[in-house]
Amino acid sequence: MIAGCGSIGRRHARVLAGLGVHDLRSCDPVAAQRRALTGETPGVKVYESFAEGLAEEPDAVFICTPTREHIPMALQALEMGAHVFCEKPLCERPEEADALVDLVRATGRQVMVGLCFRYHAGLLQAKRYLEGGRIGRLVSVRALMGEHLPDMRPDYRNLFSTRYAGAFDLIHEVDLAVWFANRTVREVYCISGTYSDIGIEAPDLVEILIGFEDRCAASIHLDFFQRPRRRQTELVGTEGVVIVEFARWERCTVSLYEAARGAWRHEELSSDRDDMFRAEDREFLQSAAADRPVTCDIAEGLKSVAVVALANAAGRG
Repeated sequence: MIAGCGSIGRRHARVLAGLGVHDLRSCDPVAAQRRALTGETPGVKVYESFAEGLAEEPDAVFICTPTREHIPMALQALEMGAHVFCEKPLCERPEEADALVDLVRATGRQVMVGLCFRYHAGLLQAKRYLEGGRIGRLVSVRALMGEHLPDMRPDYRNLFSTRYAGAFDLIHEVDLAVWFANRTVREVYCISGTYSDIGIEAPDLVEILIGFEDRCAASIHLDFFQRPRRRQTELVGTEGVVIVEFARWERCTVSLYEAARGAWRHEELSSDRDDMFRAEDREFLQSAAADRPVTCDIAEGLKSVAVVALANAAGRG
């Protein structure tokens, strides 16, 4: 069952149907949202409430609702015996997940967090280069994501994120920084606020600095106003650099510079936005069916939550 028929709920419905899941159900209190999902993925049975859907005792629940509803819904689903896939971010503060961790331990069910960019072909290639020693020891991660929200979502003023999290909602770049660094976070600094003219309540600009143990740092730029849309991740090592650029979903460029070779190598990768969702959904379904641990578990999901909580506090200060 999919809880939430918004854009991400509709994407998971489409992906799951494509993966061969035949008994798909969904719930959303908004009728227009339910109609939108069934219009894109016919045959999905819909409910007005989460309670109605849980009463059908689904094997797995995908939680695609606003962040503040994630933990309460996940707890209810686990209590009913379901495995849980929860979209990012898992929660607003790490301590909110304590009860979830305890219940997972008690029930033995799987909980996976939707960190889909860890399944992106270009970023996986960069990870392979890093772990293969191609750029030496990682010293710095630089992540940038920016887009003009009014162009991307004309209804942006009505979005949950523009009233609360703002550019902090672009948590994927934070997760990528901690994923690539693979070190304990030592310190976090941040500047955030409404700097542009798009007129939203929440921050439209976020600048985060992270200090990791073992001589590694990250800088993360997030905004909701720049044109053109850009998305880039850079890994700077002692012996080279990897750059992943994918402003467009259908194309990705991975650039590798190795000091020993003294030249750049550029790879153009074709991709589809749903590819990474297919990969993560497939892993979740297979893990649930075989009762084996997922890769992006609660502990992994909480790493970026912890950084954003510290950054939020620093930005407000």
